[in-house]
Formats: sequence, C-alpha cells, structure tokens
Amino acid sequence: MAERRIHCHRVMLESGWATGQLLELDSDGFVSAISDHGGEQVDSELKGPVIPGMSNCHSHAFQRLMAGLTSGTSAGVDNFWSWREAMYGFARQLTPEQIEACAAWLYAEMLSAGYTSCGEFHYLHHQADGTPYPNLAETSARILSAANRSGISLTLLPVYYQSSGFGNKGVEPHQRRFANSLDDYLAIIDQVQKMVAHSPVLRSGIAPHSLRAVPTSALAELLGASDDRLPVHIHVAEQLAEVEQCVDHLGARPVQWLLDSVNVDGRWCLVHATHMEPQEARLAAASGAIAGLCPSTEADLGDGFFNAAQWLADGGKMSIGSDSNLVVSPSEELRLLEFTERLRRRQRNVLRSENQPCGMFLWQHAARNGARAIDQPAGRIAKGCRADLVELNPDHPLLASRSEESILETVVFAGLEGMIRSVFVAGNQVVSDGLHVNHELLAGAFKEVSGALLQA
Repeated sequence: MAERRIHCHRVMLESGWATGQLLELDSDGFVSAISDHGGEQVDSELKGPVIPGMSNCHSHAFQRLMAGLTSGTSAGVDNFWSWREAMYGFARQLTPEQIEACAAWLYAEMLSAGYTSCGEFHYLHHQADGTPYPNLAETSARILSAANRSGISLTLLPVYYQSSGFGNKGVEPHQRRFANSLDDYLAIIDQVQKMVAHSPVLRSGIAPHSLRAVPTSALAELLGASDDRLPVHIHVAEQLAEVEQCVDHLGARPVQWLLDSVNVDGRWCLVHATHMEPQEARLAAASGAIAGLCPSTEADLGDGFFNAAQWLADGGKMSIGSDSNLVVSPSEELRLLEFTERLRRRQRNVLRSENQPCGMFLWQHAARNGARAIDQPAGRIAKGCRADLVELNPDHPLLASRSEESILETVVFAGLEGMIRSVFVAGNQVVSDGLHVNHELLAGAFKEVSGALLQA
C-alpha cells in the first residue's frame, strides 16, 4: 500500500508531459506507481507544472560566504590563482559550527532554486594548522547534518589532497586543513559510509582533488584501496597553466593521462574538463564519464570554454554544478552553457535534440546525468526513482499562458525567479510558496557567520 500520494495536474514524465497523474510513494519516498488520478484521496495536490528536481554535481558550500567579496581593486592581474589566495583566507577561519551553518543555508537556497540533490566536494577536514579534530570526520558529519537540516539530498565527496602542485611538493601552510594521509582519508570515507548507510537521501563518494594535488602513486593507491562502486570526482584541465604543468611533469595532458592510466568509466565525474584536445574529448566521452560543468564559476574565474556541442556530438553526458556558489541557479548554469555555444558559433539553440527544444533538452539531460554523477536515484519522475519534484507557479506572469513545449524554455532562458511554488525531496515538502520551510532560521544562522567573519 502506498505511504503517500501526490496528484500532479501536469507533470513531465520520461515520455513527455502528462496530465492528471497520481504518484504513489513508498515509505522511503520512492515512486512505486504512476497512474491516472481517479479521484483517490491524496496527501499533496500540485496544480502547477511539475518537473524533475535538478542535481547539482559540484559544490564547495563554504565559498558561498565569498560571494561578491573577491573582485578586488588591485592593479595586478586577477585570475584563478589570485582568487584561490582569497579563498584560502576564508577557509582558514571557519569552525565546524560555522561550516554547518553556512552549508545548511546554502542548501536551503539550492532547494528554493530547484536543486533537489547536491554533490558536496568537501575538503575542510582539519583545524587551520592541520591538526585533526578528535573525530577525523568532524566536518564531514557537519556537512551531513546541514543536509538533514535543509532537507536536501546529498552525496558527500570528501576530498583527498596531498600536494600543492605537480611534483609532489607537499602542502603549503594554508592548505593544511585539506591534507590527509591515505589511511586517515580512508578512515573518513569509512565513517561517512556508515553515516549515510541507512538514509534514502544521503550517499558518499571519493574525490581525489586534482592531478596537481594528488601524486600519481597516491591516486593509484586510493583507487586500489577504495570501494569500486563509489562515484569518483576530480577537478581536471580547468586552467591552461594546469594543463601545461601536467604535460611537463607527466608527459600528457590531464584528461589523456587519466584515460591512459586509470579505469575511467561511468562512475567518474570529470569536473570542468575545460581544456581538452578533440581526441581527448572523444575518448573521454566514449568512456562513459560525465562532464561536471560549472559555467558561472568557470566564467567568473576566466577558465575558458568547454566545447559542449562537440561533447554531445561525441556521445558525452553533461551535468551542472554551482561550484564556488557565486550563483545558485540551475537556470543560469544551463543558460550560460547554451549562450557560450551561441557566442562561439554565432548560432541559436545549439544544445538540443531532434525531438526537444533547447531548454527542455538541457534541463532533462542535466537532471538525469547530474543524478548519475552523484549516484542519486533521481533526475527523472519515474517508477523506482525518488520523488524529487519541483512544482512551478502556474500564476507566474511568464508561465500562466505557456504551452507545455515552452515551459522549460521559459524556465531556462527567462530565469527561475518567482517561478517555483514548491519543492519536494523524497516526497517531503521543503519549499512552500517559493521559500524554504526553515528560511528564517537557516538564513539567520548564516548571517551570524558572515558577520563574524567580516568583522574578524
């Protein structure tokens, strides 16, 4: 017998838009059946168009505190590397309690924007001087607590970090919070797996930070010692300088080196993968790895352009992430991704399929493959998937008279502000009338952290 029933007046299923559908959910919030609504008593009545929640494949939660504070006024060249120095300053100051408060509010923002699951690429493991907390997984536990407080579905990706650059240089003082021996890192992973083991919304994975931060021998040891069912996320080929250094030290470009040296397959998420040669990209796409694209952060940091159109032509799969969390909007990430291709090719509606317009294709493709990238049973409204749902506001001026074909075009290209009415994760309502159900509490805690850091 169904534990909960949700009546959707209009809902986007795998086969397209459908009307008058009844979603029956089991005790864990998974869809056990979908059928025409025959007047049965329901727990929730969703009158606005219902779309699958978006999966955010790549987030650094604490960096939300930096939004708007890294532009700088110095006369020198400002780039990724100068931004990174500013980031270290924030990373040094945060306590576990502050990390949790920041993450909980960010996840509330994500939910209000239509993200229903998130991959948290988490590397603030220790105290500022590198001294471990008595519980090695202290900050990981804080991130999971933040997810529970917000109601988001989360895949925690503790980061393995050993070196400040190619050549196994060891870590610099401001990176001591990040670094672990392999034994300590595996102990964190083991604790995290135990913490998420019985949750319908929490998962875990592994995250070697990058080839510059994880020497090749350490990467091989990590992959050999960890559970080969876990998703693997890695920063790769984000900056041209990184590519050049990799060629100098390893004799190959980063993505090519990975393809030649380890078993890259569908459990890998290649975060950014911005700078690939055509042959690298073809092989990477064929491997089944998912490209984790973060267009707002990549634009903010001046990373360069990912060749999304060619990646899709090669059969590649894409997901989106908010990364530095300067922007928390799946619509903006998708819009930037498409607009970059339009500017480069001087064409419109580049990223689409034969049967779907651009916005619909991008939302469904990113939701489905983002969920795959973070090992979440979501991204689709279908039997066997978790009921992670976004109900749009049918009274919004831009949505009130839209045809079903143009709903997601409007969501993606006109922005989501005011367009979301409610959000559900595993069938539990976490956003009502456009606001997170704990908006005031979580926002207040975040403001306290932000104020304390800026006054320090």
